[in-house]
Amino acid sequence: MSTLSINVAEKSNSGRLEVTLGLDGNLDNSTVGSLEAKLTPTLAAKPVQVIFDLAKLKFVTSAGIRLFFLAVKQQKQNGGQVSFVHLQPQIKEVFAIMGEIPDIRIFKDQAELDAYLLARQRTYNP
Repeated sequence: MSTLSINVAEKSNSGRLEVTLGLDGNLDNSTVGSLEAKLTPTLAAKPVQVIFDLAKLKFVTSAGIRLFFLAVKQQKQNGGQVSFVHLQPQIKEVFAIMGEIPDIRIFKDQAELDAYLLARQRTYNP
């Protein structure tokens, strides 16, 4: 039986909500429901940024990938973004395949993501 622990951390910056979901364990058919239960209200809050911290994710199946894609799609519809940080080598292999797909952003770590977001904000001109 697989297990998955999910740590949800919210941060508000100038009224803009950013949510990080730290995943620890295996994301497969038996655990995807627990992530979906945490992710659904998170996405309903329409955060500007959803970050999946995958430092402790050991395994992901197509069920998990499907949920990641649903998050990307919903965030895009709401004007937000989804990012992924701290990928382990085996997860990075899966994401290398996904990297060919538009709207998926993968970062080495939180610092690289923060630098990217800062640069984007500096060039923002409505």
